[in-house]
Amino acid sequence: MVVEAIVLGTVLCYLAIAGCYAATRGDYARILSAGPRRPAVGAEDLSPFELGMLAGGKRRLGEVALAELYLSGRAIAYGHGMVARPWQPEQRPAADSLAPFTRLLDARLPSGRAIPADRLVAAASASDATTALLWRLRRLGLLFSPERMRRVTFARNAAWGAQAIIGTAGVLFAGGSAVVAMTAPREPVGIVFVLLAGLLLAYPFLLHLAHRLVGGVPGAVLAAFVVTAAVAPAAKLPPELVAALGLFVGWFALYGVYRMTGGRLGPRTRAGDAVLAEARADLDPSEPSAPSGPSGRTRPPEHQGRAQPSDRPEPRGPALRATALLGFRELRRRPGRRGPRAPGCPGLSLLRSFAAACGRGVGGPEGGLVGGFTGVPGSGAWRRVGGGAPSVGRPHHPHHPRGD
Repeated sequence: MVVEAIVLGTVLCYLAIAGCYAATRGDYARILSAGPRRPAVGAEDLSPFELGMLAGGKRRLGEVALAELYLSGRAIAYGHGMVARPWQPEQRPAADSLAPFTRLLDARLPSGRAIPADRLVAAASASDATTALLWRLRRLGLLFSPERMRRVTFARNAAWGAQAIIGTAGVLFAGGSAVVAMTAPREPVGIVFVLLAGLLLAYPFLLHLAHRLVGGVPGAVLAAFVVTAAVAPAAKLPPELVAALGLFVGWFALYGVYRMTGGRLGPRTRAGDAVLAEARADLDPSEPSAPSGPSGRTRPPEHQGRAQPSDRPEPRGPALRATALLGFRELRRRPGRRGPRAPGCPGLSLLRSFAAACGRGVGGPEGGLVGGFTGVPGSGAWRRVGGGAPSVGRPHHPHHPRGD
């Protein structure tokens, strides 16, 4: 009776959470329909930092600031996931010529000591200048105000929190089921006990591996499902484990409902979506023609097609805009046929190697403002632009993108 009651209660909770996901999606659609549809500015009127906030939230803004610090020659990648000052003196721009977010990172980066790259990204995300940038995007009608989104986000986060608690209980249950299966009397004792003990010892590693490959709560629940499925035959398929496997399947079905209804619903308006579409069209030269601006006007020729270095006086501009739209996680992936490729963008190849050197801690699933960014973090393997991996004594030293 206890197993039946737990299963019935969990299923009812699943249905309530799914209903909340559907209801909040409907409320979100009504908010979108009542918001601005046509942007008051074009993509060329927004800075890379504003584009980064619009495309990926506060952490993406921090990634853009870190990219500018690297391209300006004031920071290098030192080891995996670490950033340090350049060891060799070179001509670098003054800190006053950098953006406020980048100046903050420059002040936080000490001399003679490397610090984690994700710590710098978090520092830029939490700066006071972020608030001013947010208010500008809201005044332009590209983001909704927190007051307008509060009811939807509160209900959505509460439903996801309940689902995460159920998933955490499943993770603990998988470990406990392995312990119970080990202590159960059986003949012969040897090989089955050793296999279960090895599975229990490997469980933390499975959780870590699933976190790196899948990320977040879904990765942990997936590892728990694998362990429970492996323990069930050894325990001769008791009703508790069979019911637990069914609840795990239901959990992933509920997660599919969460993703299909929009994931973590962000505050970006349809006008903000239009600006991002215009910016991505500028980034991808495969587009046959450039879309019109916010008032139906055609953008000037210098903003159409391939981003030429002569179009912008600052050589770091195209690379920073690419970072804002793609993020470090996408930059770590090798260029392919899918997605914006941005060939000929000055400094982009350097940023790809730098993003890989910063590791999965930078550019992981977004948990900040815009949200809805989940999935597999990019690869952390790093190679220098010239080929071999750098040694500790001779760290990777950037050169300026105008030489690319």
